[in-house]
Amino acid sequence: MPVNHTKSPILLFPTHYLGNFVLGLPWVLQVLERYPDSLVVLDAQFEGMAKLVLPGESKLLLYPRKQIASDQKFFTRLSSYWRFLRALRSSGADTILDLEGERFTGVLARLSGCKRRVGPSGKRAERFYTDILDLNYENHRFNAFGEIVADYVNGSTPSSHLPYADDTSSAAAIADKLGEWRDQKPLVAIHPGASVPYKLWSHDYFVELVRGLEERGLQVVWVGAGGMDQSIIDAIEGKLERQAINLCNQLSFVELIALYRQCRFFIGSDSGPMHLAASTGLPVFALFGPSKEAIWAPLGDNSTMLRGTEPCGSQCDAFDCDYGYRCLQSLRPSAIIAAVQKLVP
Repeated sequence: MPVNHTKSPILLFPTHYLGNFVLGLPWVLQVLERYPDSLVVLDAQFEGMAKLVLPGESKLLLYPRKQIASDQKFFTRLSSYWRFLRALRSSGADTILDLEGERFTGVLARLSGCKRRVGPSGKRAERFYTDILDLNYENHRFNAFGEIVADYVNGSTPSSHLPYADDTSSAAAIADKLGEWRDQKPLVAIHPGASVPYKLWSHDYFVELVRGLEERGLQVVWVGAGGMDQSIIDAIEGKLERQAINLCNQLSFVELIALYRQCRFFIGSDSGPMHLAASTGLPVFALFGPSKEAIWAPLGDNSTMLRGTEPCGSQCDAFDCDYGYRCLQSLRPSAIIAAVQKLVP
């Protein structure tokens, strides 16, 4: 049961992981329903997304990760961090809820001036909290965020589908980037990359998948960010007879949401773009190997998690597999196309 606290807490949530951000944001919204004066601390890279979701009167404080990065000048880093801390300490809150639970957020919680500091165990920040929560990290990460804010919500589980507001400038930017492709064929967003190698599906499988989708009258749009995603897309494109629409490294998060609204469905591995797609309500087909679906499966009624036909050994884990990650590599393109046809005729 929720507790009737008299003062609004600080919601400390400066994660830099896109997947974590969209999984935790529904709980932030639910706290704001009861405590609209709560200060919400987010990573600056997610400011645009946050403004599409948070109520207009929300108090937002941005964590200046880029300004305090090691490649910045010392006094730039120091002044940026000091300004951030002054804003954090000036909120006047008694309680801070650390949703991230990493060491750097534990330090921020300690420096916030709050007498009550709530955070999870097992993530190297326990010494900085007054109230340590022993979370079950074998449950879905969405639920773990809910456990941290449990005393400040109404007791019901929020929808994982986020209420993104329309953004006309981003919609116009996507229309411009798609150009003549926009109205020719139904669009399919594919993210072939991942944060770690063990989540990557075969390049040849993606080639076969794209050919199968094109035979069915669909137009593939590549999405992703960073050098690894771009190199993967280049390798796949080199084996295709004709190129798909490549928007890798061309979209902000807000523009990616606008693109998803133009697509029929999304295909990709366990990644931030996958969780973002699921949060928009777009049908998602997620390719899973060693990742634990109990923790990281895409949420929502339109989400489908796909696995291969071959299990890995009992001693295998994400970083050590004696069978070449056959759990993922035995997932064939034909199985994905069959799942697509069943859900999205």
